[in-house]
Amino acid sequence: MFNDEINGEFMEFKDANEGKFTWWSYVNMKSDIKTALGFAKFFYPDVIEVEGCFLLKDKFSEKNFDMWKKECQNNKVNIEKMMNLYQVRDFFHIYVDEDKNLEEQIQALGEVLKIFWSLSFKNRFPNREIVVSLFEEEDGELFITVYER
Repeated sequence: MFNDEINGEFMEFKDANEGKFTWWSYVNMKSDIKTALGFAKFFYPDVIEVEGCFLLKDKFSEKNFDMWKKECQNNKVNIEKMMNLYQVRDFFHIYVDEDKNLEEQIQALGEVLKIFWSLSFKNRFPNREIVVSLFEEEDGELFITVYER
């Protein structure tokens, strides 16, 4: 999925423990069960359907929905793409460690989200074609969105 070296802190702990430090050790040390449950919802997000649109529950805003319906002229796919659009960098913008690997970490997070979201939607909605799209804009910013084809 990604190389361990992407996280310098993890590598320092691993080296200090003569290679007997795992990602489970790291998570245990850095987080708690409440945060783990939050990440479960982050990697397996709740969805809602509003007027036939497949929408990420935690991103939903009725005001934005009404605006995008109008802007997209009621095109379901375009409404979903815009309503579910998120800049990957913004998921963790509060606690940003200006690591030399930050851009690589953002890319890895986007790819991991795409994998897990795709798996979660395929598991829950096997008869629907839910697309998770990860793309980079011209300015280099990475975005993720979800829509039903």
